[in-house]
Amino acid sequence: MLKVLITYDMQEGKEQDCQEYLVNKLAPGLAKLGFRMSDVWFTVWGSPPQITSGGEVEDAVQARTIFQSDEWEQLAEGMEEISRNLSVRLVRSNN
Repeated sequence: MLKVLITYDMQEGKEQDCQEYLVNKLAPGLAKLGFRMSDVWFTVWGSPPQITSGGEVEDAVQARTIFQSDEWEQLAEGMEEISRNLSVRLVRSNN
């Protein structure tokens, strides 16, 4: 299993838009692609990223299939106007 971490910073004044996009578009869109978010963290103090969300995939092949798809590109484009520093990382899961 691999953990997928999606991080970003909300643009100032667009915090509500970011939260709504996460709940109504990003998470459901990723679920349709086979990726389910299991965690979302908000950084109150300290350095960015402001938002970190995570979930697991079986392997790197599944991650590539999801995060190199046209559907993911559309979801990521929807984040461009409301966030900055969008990043997707794979890390080994301890499970």
